[in-house]
Amino acid sequence: MFNAGGEIALFLKIGLRPVFFGETLIGPDLPNLTYMVAFDDMGQRDETWQKFGSSPEWKELSANQIYADTVSNINVSFLQPTSYSQI
Repeated sequence: MFNAGGEIALFLKIGLRPVFFGETLIGPDLPNLTYMVAFDDMGQRDETWQKFGSSPEWKELSANQIYADTVSNINVSFLQPTSYSQI
């Protein structure tokens, strides 16, 4: 869904700022995709995800039967960089 389906392009169009995308190679819950997006503050986060969720492109993509079983669980974490972070 992400790369081939156009979700990354939609992220960028909406204003989501992806930092990375990674596939889990070993571990529970395979297959598994992890990604990180950056925001200036929680207000921007809420506004941007609302735009994403209500966008016609996302509604069309998420309704596509090809991706019907793509997402079974979503975990959300909020992080802040440490003083020694390289990001």
